[in-house]
Amino acid sequence: MSLLLLLALAATPHPWESLSAAERRAKLEKLSHEELETMLRETPPAALLRLSEKTIAALGPYEYLMVKQERVRGTLLPEQTIRTTIRESPSAIRLDFLKGPGAGRRVIYNASVKTAEFKVREAGFLAFLPVWLPLDSPMAKSDSNRTVVEAGLGTLVRRLAREQGRAEGSVTITHEGWRGKDEFCSVYALPDGGRGFDHARTRVCVNPRAGVPTLVEGFDDRGTMLERYAFSGVKAVTPGPATFDPEKGL
Repeated sequence: MSLLLLLALAATPHPWESLSAAERRAKLEKLSHEELETMLRETPPAALLRLSEKTIAALGPYEYLMVKQERVRGTLLPEQTIRTTIRESPSAIRLDFLKGPGAGRRVIYNASVKTAEFKVREAGFLAFLPVWLPLDSPMAKSDSNRTVVEAGLGTLVRRLAREQGRAEGSVTITHEGWRGKDEFCSVYALPDGGRGFDHARTRVCVNPRAGVPTLVEGFDDRGTMLERYAFSGVKAVTPGPATFDPEKGL
């Protein structure tokens, strides 16, 4: 298949993109594992990412548990479990650190209040003194390579879509198949050993019926893991008045 044809297929709207999130979910529920796998293998990644973005947008404000692990300045840090609450637009993010380094930390970013800063309250003896920090301050990135505004499944899906787009059809896809009964995993190898991209290889596992990613792992060209994000319990929520309030919510 020619590169031009692959690009054309990626840009062509998937038939399910015209359906509502509820309609897509109802149709997916009726498919067997074998039919779901066929759909995932035959649908271009760009179309799958667009479908996932539409599903996430349809949630409105949403929440999930994230277990993340990153290699920061060459060191693989311990896992952190974070309850993540997101409002896609206008952008607002709440992070409650539950386990691992930083447990007890609470973070709120609200673009309606400040676009270039977030507020954080640490646990322990520092809890009495919440502080504003610039998004890219060294303190803010002491245990992560990414900024607060990169949190959220919608942001993640859009980042993956940009990487796919920049690769211009040169991505090599290996479908690994089912991991358990609800997750289908594929590995995307970027051209030129990932030079100029976030990763050389990215493993993405999705729950096709829910329409959201469940695991994203990034590796360098030697196979060293750079970052790992596992997502569970994705659900729509109704934020309280203080959820995204940097003054009252910490």
